[in-house]
Amino acid sequence: MTLRSRAVAIILNEVANDQPEVLLMLRRKQGRAYATLPGGGIEDGETPEGACVREVLEEVNLTVTVGPPLLVLENIGNLEHYFRAHVQSGEMRLGDGPEAIRSSDENWYSPQWVPLTELDAVNLVPERARELVREVAAQ
Repeated sequence: MTLRSRAVAIILNEVANDQPEVLLMLRRKQGRAYATLPGGGIEDGETPEGACVREVLEEVNLTVTVGPPLLVLENIGNLEHYFRAHVQSGEMRLGDGPEAIRSSDENWYSPQWVPLTELDAVNLVPERARELVREVAAQ
């Protein structure tokens, strides 16, 4: 079985009310509520870093720069490349990419800044992502 490669961004807002926040994509799909970090598939000929930048723009309307890879994780048929991303410009909202096109009452996407103090209350998948967000915030 060939793993699908994905690029994933950890984006922190460190100045909001002196309480760090992480950007999550809140999801509802097939009756299940959960959250993911922004990211998506790496296209042919694209680097993981380039895919991360493109996916963040498509999903949450932010232009970012990415640092070196933090982690490569095998997760449910995906090979996920995690990066710390820094916002350069843009207004955070649901971007104009495939998520906006696919969004419906049964399958919706809502990007949100979530305080790190509330991270345990969110069904963030995969579970390792929660730990990685905390590690990045502690740096």
